Amino acid sequence: MNLVRADTKEIFKEHTGPDNNVYAEVEPDVEYFVRVASARGNLIIKTKVDGIQIHRKSTNKPIIKYVGNWERTNGETQTTALRFNSAVQASKQEGQTNSMLTGKVDVQFYERGAQTRVRKLGDIAPAQLSRDMKVGGKKCVLSGAGSHVLKKHVSSNQRFGYQTGRLLQTVTLYYCTAMGLILNKILDAPPSSQPAPLVPAPPIDNDTKASAKPEKKVKPEKKRSASAAMLPLPDENENKKVAAAIDLTGDDDENERWL
Repeated sequence: MNLVRADTKEIFKEHTGPDNNVYAEVEPDVEYFVRVASARGNLIIKTKVDGIQIHRKSTNKPIIKYVGNWERTNGETQTTALRFNSAVQASKQEGQTNSMLTGKVDVQFYERGAQTRVRKLGDIAPAQLSRDMKVGGKKCVLSGAGSHVLKKHVSSNQRFGYQTGRLLQTVTLYYCTAMGLILNKILDAPPSSQPAPLVPAPPIDNDTKASAKPEKKVKPEKKRSASAAMLPLPDENENKKVAAAIDLTGDDDENERWL
């Protein structure tokens, strides 16, 4: 079972959540059908959307069928698409009917029971979906009536049907917008596209500014440290030794870094 776009029959992207449920990623105001498939016959297939049955099908062979909101009027039947509608948010005073922010589609497969006579094929109104339904939270969609007609034809004259037998299987598919799936932790939030904020440079005091100034080029024989300039000149008569320049600041200028 899948949800497909009404016009192209393209299947909506599906994701498996941490609860092992399958979620279809859908968009508001898009019309859709439910694609139902069975590999065996002799079944009664019921399709429910948001807890409301929209279609019942009896089949004696394997099928692939697009299911929508089914109705019958004056002997003429038609299947109309459904539409994803943005849900109304419940206020604090109102109760909420869906805390998970997601809609739900159930397809139930039953054994086909005994054949029964049908006295009269009466009119069947289309199911009313999303009426007075409010949910808690934002970014939720629920299903309403669409306008795309899949099939329209005159009913056959058969006057018999089949009873619903034993339930064989229920297939459930949830649906929500991408933002709703992120809020529900079904999808990860996309990475931010904004550049990393710039880290401001540390403040520079007057002493640092002075040391950061480019050093004035002097001839090698005249280059002396400031501390050396404050020392007395060596005694020329003392073994003719020349004192080396000494840095009394205790700083290693070439390895100095801002911390």
